[in-house]
Amino acid sequence: REFGTLRLQRERGHVLHLQLNRPQKRNAMNLQCWRELRECFQELSQDPSCRVIVVSGAGSAFTAGIDLSDLASLVSDLPEDVARRAWGLRQRVMELQESFTAMERCPKPVIAAVHGPCIGAGERNGEWGRGNGGGGIGIRSGVGMGSVGWEWGHLGN
Repeated sequence: REFGTLRLQRERGHVLHLQLNRPQKRNAMNLQCWRELRECFQELSQDPSCRVIVVSGAGSAFTAGIDLSDLASLVSDLPEDVARRAWGLRQRVMELQESFTAMERCPKPVIAAVHGPCIGAGERNGEWGRGNGGGGIGIRSGVGMGSVGWEWGHLGN
């Protein structure tokens, strides 16, 4: 299957390589990427030919985290009423959370081949799957020089 923000290819035998494929944006995860991650992991969970998934990022970064240019679209068409607006935003955030949930529920081992920056939502890769007894990204493989964390500098400036 083809995705717009992901590249999926079979490496050897039952190993699938899932690559975040927005190198021009340092693999920042836009809304399309979140949707495709959910769909991809739901499909791979059911694929008997897949026994392990290796996740990496194209280019110089694993991921720059969430694509901030997409955040405005989360709230742009919500009602003006504060309560309805808050409820609508919560629903949309829960839809994004489904991407992580699909990864956590994946019964296949998932290895994150982290290289370069791994910021924000991408930093959770080491936490996905912990304590659930199932799949999720339970192994981080630092390839080369990796920098994992949250970057809050200059927010609001």
